[in-house]
Amino acid sequence: MKMKSAVSGVSIILMAVLTMGIVAVYIHGDEGTNTMGEKGQSYSLVHPVFGQNMATASTFLDNEAGISLYVNLDRPIDLIAAKAANWSGIELETADYIVGSLHLPGLGAEDDVHCFVHNTGWIVTYYGDTEPLSKIVDWNLWSQSTSKLTTNKLKAGLNEFSFLGPLPIEKYYHFKWPNATKCMLAFRTLAAGGEHSFNITIPSDITVYERSWSHYALRTYLGYSFSSTSNFAIDGTTISTISGKENPVTNCGTLTDAYLYRGTAHNVSVSNNDAHAYLHGVCIGLVYQEP
Repeated sequence: MKMKSAVSGVSIILMAVLTMGIVAVYIHGDEGTNTMGEKGQSYSLVHPVFGQNMATASTFLDNEAGISLYVNLDRPIDLIAAKAANWSGIELETADYIVGSLHLPGLGAEDDVHCFVHNTGWIVTYYGDTEPLSKIVDWNLWSQSTSKLTTNKLKAGLNEFSFLGPLPIEKYYHFKWPNATKCMLAFRTLAAGGEHSFNITIPSDITVYERSWSHYALRTYLGYSFSSTSNFAIDGTTISTISGKENPVTNCGTLTDAYLYRGTAHNVSVSNNDAHAYLHGVCIGLVYQEP
């Protein structure tokens, strides 16, 4: 018999008020049915309006970038000064812009965020067009007290440029999916052993461009002999398993439309057999267009 942990988090996202009514992704968990107004994290996707002098740079981003976060400082940026950020490497440098990777505190090189800085004032942090939305999740920034992600990797990368002065409100955009209007992240977490799950229903009239996931396991301490196993499943089919003593571990990836297909309630679960677990969690990410 599986035990239910007392610590959990369900984040519900995706609620659009339209002239023809309300469209929502419904999440049903231990706490009941929730909507974005109660808890959750969603992001509107807004195409950046680049000036004519950004034509070449815009083409570069169209060909390179996926999920992105951007600001326009509305003032020139000294590219030499911009190099004071925590770059792990500069990949491309022209008279007008630089492109490289930023190292994020507490994370490995595989989590480095790509960054584009233009001397007209634009800063764009992004992951590549082959990387999933769920890669922006940094589980180190998960708050168990609020059951929310306090920030994400793209925002952490953008904050590297706070030394340039106050940053305006940032906006999200997905260069691979230009017709997408929203993206969402839904979380389920637990501590100690057991299982937690929720049901997610995507309405049939929503166009979904990407379904992705992130699976995380963190144990309280290293060195004990017990080898734990954390399991993430959809409708009983295992998507990711994290086993052993390595600490912490994050897996992420994408799903075909055979998983989380529209118009049907799907069960998303995370479980583990480790009484010493500090946090195990799963995140479902969607990139979509409202009808």
